[in-house]
Amino acid sequence: MAVPDVWVDGWGFISGVGPVEPENPALALPEAVEDQTRKILVNLEKILQRRGLGRQHVVSVRIHLIDFKRFYERMNRAYSTFFQGDRAPARSCIGVSALTRGALVEMDFIVKESS
Repeated sequence: MAVPDVWVDGWGFISGVGPVEPENPALALPEAVEDQTRKILVNLEKILQRRGLGRQHVVSVRIHLIDFKRFYERMNRAYSTFFQGDRAPARSCIGVSALTRGALVEMDFIVKESS
């Protein structure tokens, strides 16, 4: 997977996770923002699993989103099914004018290996 992740002193910084198929990045992106959001979170899980971690290790998420008015609620519904319970990560959502390959959403994550 061509996602830049850097690990320092038990902290992981994972940037630019998009809705691509890691094994075949040339495939078309999912069309709906909900499907793109779910694909990003599946890609995150694969990155975490390589280090023996899970979603409970994610402490912060930064979401880059095209067109808040059209997509925020739909993205948020898909996102909320992934991070549930009392320990959801801190989160910010940033409006952007464009993303790689015409994606509607992209995410960055900060992860702590042990708590």
